[in-house]
Formats: sequence, structure tokens, C-alpha cells
Amino acid sequence: MDPSQGEKTKVRSRGKYTTKACEECRRRRAKCDGLKPSCSRCLQWKLSCQYSVTEDGRRPAPKSYVLLLRQRIESLEKLLHQHGIDTNDQGSRPPDRSLDSKLAQDQLDDACSAMDSLCETLKGQLSLDDSLNFDNDGEMRYFGPTSGRLGFQGPLPKASPGTSVAVPELDPVLNSIDDYLGFTVESSATGNEIPASLQNHLIDLYFTWDQPWYPIVDETLFRESMNNGGWYWTPLLHYSILALGSRYSDSLEVRLVPDDPNSAGQGFLTQAKDLLQSEMEHPTLVTIQALGVIGLVYIAIGKDAAGWLHHGMADRLCLDMGLNIDPAGFEGTVAISAREARLRRQIYWTLYCHDKLSATYTGRICSMLDQQGAVELPSDIDDQSDAKTPLPIREALIPLQRAMIKICQITEKILLSMWAPKPLMKEPERPAFFKSSLLALRTWFYDLPPGLRIDRPNNVPHAYTLHMIYHTTSILLAKPFLMRSSSDSVPADGIVEQARLVCRDAAKSMCLVAQKYSRVFGGFQRSPISATHCTLSSAWVILDEPDCPTKRNQLHVCLTVLDQLATSWYPARHIANNLRKLSIVPTEVSSEGDITAEAIGVNNPVPSTSEVLGTSSEEARLDLHNPFGPGFTAWSQLPDDYGYFDLLNQVAWDRS
Repeated sequence: MDPSQGEKTKVRSRGKYTTKACEECRRRRAKCDGLKPSCSRCLQWKLSCQYSVTEDGRRPAPKSYVLLLRQRIESLEKLLHQHGIDTNDQGSRPPDRSLDSKLAQDQLDDACSAMDSLCETLKGQLSLDDSLNFDNDGEMRYFGPTSGRLGFQGPLPKASPGTSVAVPELDPVLNSIDDYLGFTVESSATGNEIPASLQNHLIDLYFTWDQPWYPIVDETLFRESMNNGGWYWTPLLHYSILALGSRYSDSLEVRLVPDDPNSAGQGFLTQAKDLLQSEMEHPTLVTIQALGVIGLVYIAIGKDAAGWLHHGMADRLCLDMGLNIDPAGFEGTVAISAREARLRRQIYWTLYCHDKLSATYTGRICSMLDQQGAVELPSDIDDQSDAKTPLPIREALIPLQRAMIKICQITEKILLSMWAPKPLMKEPERPAFFKSSLLALRTWFYDLPPGLRIDRPNNVPHAYTLHMIYHTTSILLAKPFLMRSSSDSVPADGIVEQARLVCRDAAKSMCLVAQKYSRVFGGFQRSPISATHCTLSSAWVILDEPDCPTKRNQLHVCLTVLDQLATSWYPARHIANNLRKLSIVPTEVSSEGDITAEAIGVNNPVPSTSEVLGTSSEEARLDLHNPFGPGFTAWSQLPDDYGYFDLLNQVAWDRS
């Protein structure tokens, strides 16, 4: 053989090897072809073949993402040219500093001066002084410069470095929230009729399934205060948590009517409402937490108006107590412990995110705008020695909340610019806004930490709901361009077709997320209510598609998700029934189902959960479910593979 030909053959053969080698090939420094579930080498030598799920940062960016970046760069260059700025001119670059170092230094300077600027520009005060705070109830209230009250207060004492002004002693009559409610922590405040084991079960359910998605209550502070009589536990909050935890329980003891699942927790809700009337006269941070939890309970039982009202009260108290201003802005005027500062930030951002999710769920306006607050993002969590939530969920709490905040900020811009009664974006500005927002969404998705990705089975259920929110936001961005009845103008650059593709991709991706979630957790019985609106958004896109087997299968998935959500969230039942009237799916979703890879004619392209974990399917199911408790049923309506939706939908849409 000609040596040159041999070299060419050798070079060509290298292309079959992958940059993502299995662990065994990495250890032996051998070439790996990357086949799954087992590479050829491990298969030949009968070795255990496993792939690391850790992101190594070598994966290239998606082509669509790179294209959006290029389009964004081109639009920015055009803008510079319009203002007479030469994009090729290098003269403006500092001679002794690279661009990267300059940007890094600018970011560092911004971070260091952010709170300094806040302290300098902040004109309001958190006050316990009765010259400002007429309630005189021992709780700090915020008053801004337009209130006219700041002039009543004398000069503020200057705190020496490293110290802060002490908080005045509270009125002895109001020394404890329990005093005016007539409860003491030592007594059985929640009643002897509720077994302690049941209470603990409901509290555990709440902190495992609901609190990570809606973290208005800090688990460590709550449990610590419940055991030691601290400030962060009250009977009102206790009953509220029991009521919401009941929605995730199959126990008949939590139902007012044993045959009615929707009555779960309503007895605890009644107790909480009675206590709320008294506590609203002297609201505290814990009152805000209780209002937020009660609002979710009302939504769960199908009373949206009452839920909207209670969340509105929580939002108002949030402003009343200055939670929209970072505690660092009040340094030197009042004493706020590090734990309370973290809690204030946590409550504020939870209410901010819920405001966006609630606005999309109801189709109403946002009531908490990003520009109305100046609060640092959550950065750390308190000692979790008292926490009982599974470790994977605890570790994901801060990354999950930060990711939620960032996508809700994008959602807010979309709602204000495209969906508000008076949209900020005029018709000619919308195509550019669409492209920039789509780039922001793709950037958010691409920057997700490995712990929130779902390309492999993830033990954090809320990570899947986060992906559903991402796809729903994409639909919210694109859908206005498909609703052309109010305008005769045609957007430029084929924006309508691009928007249609975005909606299609988001809808089919939502079905894929649902499949993945159900493979790991057995069903949506304990999913956050946000999955309800996400599924509905996907269903509307699917209903607009031409009739084909793919459409029926996807609608079947949506209806199955809604049926399972209806166990905890009653509105999902109404939504599912209304969708059935409009869809071609049979009235009853078969327990056996027909959405299988075999029925569609697609072979399993990726490994199942058991293959990924290296265990039998039964062992894998037990390993994944044990941390989250019993009560799951198999997702019999869906196949085992993860990738068939992408292949099937692409083929079907290419034909249509």
C-alpha cells in the first residue's frame, strides 16, 4: 500500500472518535467512539461503560445561538455606523490595557460601587421611630421622600465602623407575635387533634415539592423557630404550610370530604384564615410568608380571585417593609442580622418571580416591576442543619432561584413590550425586539449550570419545570407575530415564519420535557402549578397545527399532564376538560395509552434511565423515588426513550 494513502486512511478514520469519551476509555487513555449505551471498546472487552454527566465546557455552541449572536453584532455595528462611529477603528482602545482586562475591571468596579451608590441615592428610611411609623408595633416600615414624614425624624446617630444602631426594644404588649394571638410555642398551638406524625409529613412534603419552586419560607429558620420558639414561626404560618402540604398528600385525614380530593387542606385553610384576621393588624415578615402560602392554597382549590387578592396583600406588605430595597442600603441606620437580610432578599425575589408567573397564568399585568426594586440576587443560604429536604434539592436552591429571577426579568420585558394594554414596543420596533429577546432567552438557556440541565436524568424535579417556563416564555415572545388580525402590515425578514418555528419548537420541546419528568418522577401529581399554564400554552400551539398522528400524540401528552396535575391543582381539571372539547383526543385518556416508540415506528435512539444509572429499571425507579416519598404511578402513556419526539416532529413538520 502506498504510504501516503495509508496516512490519508488513518486521518479519515480518526473522525469516528468522539471528544466525549467514556470513563473507562479516559482512564486507560484509549480512543473511544462514543457509542451509547456502551462504546465498542467496552463492549468488546465486556467492561462497564459509563459517561460522565459533568459539563466540561468543550461542547460547541448551537448554530442557532451563534447565528443570533452574529445578527446581534451586525445590528449593533449598523447602529454605530448610523452615529458615525467606525467599528474598525482601534484608536479608542486604551494603549496599556486589553479590552478583556478593561471589561473585567469595569465589572469589578460596578460590583464594588453598586451598594455604595444605593446608599448615596437612597432617600427613604426603614423606621421603628413612632415619629415616622405611626403603627408603633415594633416592625420596621419603609417611608420614602415623597411621604413627607422624613422631616419628623431627628438627625440619625452615626454608627462607628463595624457597628450599627441597635433596634429599640419592642412594646412589651407586642413582645411576641404569639402574645396577641393568644398562642405560645410551648402549648399545642395547632391542636391535639392533628397527629405530630401527620404534621411532620405535610411539612416535609411542602419543603420538598413546593418551597424550592416558591421559596418564600426559609426551611432552616422555620424549623429552628418551630422547635425553639423563634421569630420565624407562627401558628398562622404553620397552618398555612399544613394546608399547602396537604395538596401533595394522598392521606384521607387531610380532606374535609374523604371522596373529594379538592377538599385536601381546606380545614387547615379555615384555621389560617381565622388567625390571619388578627395578625393583619400587626403584620410582620412572617405575615408576608403566610399570605404567599395561603394565596397558593386558594389557587390550588380553584379560587383564583382569592389567591390573587392574598398575593396582592403580600406584595403591598413587601413594599411597606422595604423589602424592595436591599438591606445593605440601610446599613448604619437599623440593625439587620445577616440571616434576616438573606430572608428579606429571598422573600422579595420570590414574590417578584411569582408576579410574573401569575401575570402569564391569568393574562394580567405585572404589579412588581424590576425597576421598582434594588435588591441583590440570592448568593448563599443559611446553615441547613435543620433542613430535611433531600440534598440534591437543597444544593439546587440558590442556582434555581437565580435562574428563575433572570428568566422572569426577560418575561417582564416581553409582557410589557408585547402584551401590555399599552405595549412599549411599536409595530416597527417589534422585529428587532423579537430577535434581541430570543437571543437573551437562548443565552439564558445556554448559561444554565449543569445542576439545572435535563439532558440527563435530574433528581431535582423543579429543574424540569424551569425548562417548561423557558419554552413558555419563547411562545409568549413569538405568539404576537402570529396574531395578525389587528394589523395589516407585514413584518420584515420573514419574522412571522421565524415566530411560527419558535412556537413549534417550544411546543414539541415541552412534550419532551414532560416525558423526561415522568420517566424520573412517575407523573405530575406533585409538580408546581406553573406546569399547568406551560402545558396549556403548548397545547394551544399544537391545536393550530395540521391534523396528523404527531398532533394527536402531543395533545395526548398535554391532557395526561393536566389530568395528573389536577390531583393537586384543581384548575388543571377545568383546563383539561375544555381542551378535550376542542381537540381530537378521546374524552378519557387510556391508562394503557398508545404513545409508544413501537407504535410510532421509531427505535430507541438513546438509553433508558436504567441504562444510564447502570441498574435494573425497578432499582432505578426506587433509587430515584425514595428521596421524594411514595405516591407515584408509572407513566405508561409514554415511551422509554428521550429523543423520539424530536425525530418524529421534525419528519411530520417537514412533510406538512
